[in-house]
Amino acid sequence: MKDEDRQQRRPKPVVLPSPSRTYYSSAIWTDWEMNRIWSKVGRILGSLFLFGGGTVSVGLLAGIFASQAAGGLLAFLWTLMVFFGLVPALLGWWILYTSFQAEQRAIREQFFQLLALSQGRLSVLDFATATRLEPAIARRHMDNWAKEFDADFEVNEQGDIYYIFATKPLALPETNLQVLTQAIRQWLKSTV
Repeated sequence: MKDEDRQQRRPKPVVLPSPSRTYYSSAIWTDWEMNRIWSKVGRILGSLFLFGGGTVSVGLLAGIFASQAAGGLLAFLWTLMVFFGLVPALLGWWILYTSFQAEQRAIREQFFQLLALSQGRLSVLDFATATRLEPAIARRHMDNWAKEFDADFEVNEQGDIYYIFATKPLALPETNLQVLTQAIRQWLKSTV
């Protein structure tokens, strides 16, 4: 194969707004895509563990109460319920919870990338298309971020609503730790 053919087949780099990341469009998945994939896998696994652990727990509890087991058999059944019922159910709940968080992180990361690419002007349709969300869900996210970041709105001739976000960095409020550190620094400067 000639070098020219290889160069033509090589995917073109896509430069995303984060400063040190260059992703190749067909070779590597971005962080938000990986978060989205893990959230889908997590939902499936979490549901299976939660359902399986719950089913085993109910079955063992029914067996314990129906058989009126005592002594060693009762201890064995309770041990089975803990290790094959409650632990998988709790693990399933935890996996479901973390997969929900991963999906929310993925949506938020995509929002900020789109915001940087569009220079602060973003419509619900653009956001829904990029994140593959239903328009109603995309609008809910956009409305929440518009409140959070104090965005303005613009309506074009076709009636499309654009959210206008400030592109300059926002000054974050100081935390108690920052205020305390600054007071200690000033005190040290005045005493030394």
